[in-house]
Amino acid sequence: MELKPEKLTAMELYKILTGTVLPRPIAWVSTMAANDDLNLAPFSFFNVASVKPPVLGFSPLIDEVRHEKDTLLNIRENGAFVVNIVSHAQVSAMNQTSAAYRCGINEFKKVGLVPAPSVTVRPPGVETALVRFECTLRQMIPFGAEPLSGTLILGDICHIHVHPDIYCGDKINVEKLDAVGRLAGNDYATTRDRFALARPKVGTGD
Repeated sequence: MELKPEKLTAMELYKILTGTVLPRPIAWVSTMAANDDLNLAPFSFFNVASVKPPVLGFSPLIDEVRHEKDTLLNIRENGAFVVNIVSHAQVSAMNQTSAAYRCGINEFKKVGLVPAPSVTVRPPGVETALVRFECTLRQMIPFGAEPLSGTLILGDICHIHVHPDIYCGDKINVEKLDAVGRLAGNDYATTRDRFALARPKVGTGD
């Protein structure tokens, strides 16, 4: 079957993309409005964009009625956010913060999460998150104004919180982090089913 993107509806494209680009890591993003209202929401269009400089990228989508996410509005307003990494123990709370709460609702209070003060930015992180990345806005790249259009948010990592229980020497203990990823629909995955594969070495004649 051959498919042309321009012949598909936005929802058809969404289902193909989210059903094939997987598992997707989850950025549990906390932000703060100008009036200090807190917001917390998960995004699975998320990844590392650069190591030097350290940059994270995630993309909120415009919803079906052309509303931008509070996360996007807050970052545009004050230029800072925290990416909290979601462990399996936090899946239920993370999922609850994905609900379409009206603007101004504090998801931390709604879900019963404790904000953890940040070191370099105004928005707090999630206290129980084993890893938190404090970020300042580097760039926003909007891709459209229609429903399901995204805006790529690139943030410079300016401070990292890592729980000592999961940091072993210079490596993260992925078993203890127990991160989760998003699949399609209501499905998620863990990092518990893993296999090792050494990168091949290329000879001088190759």
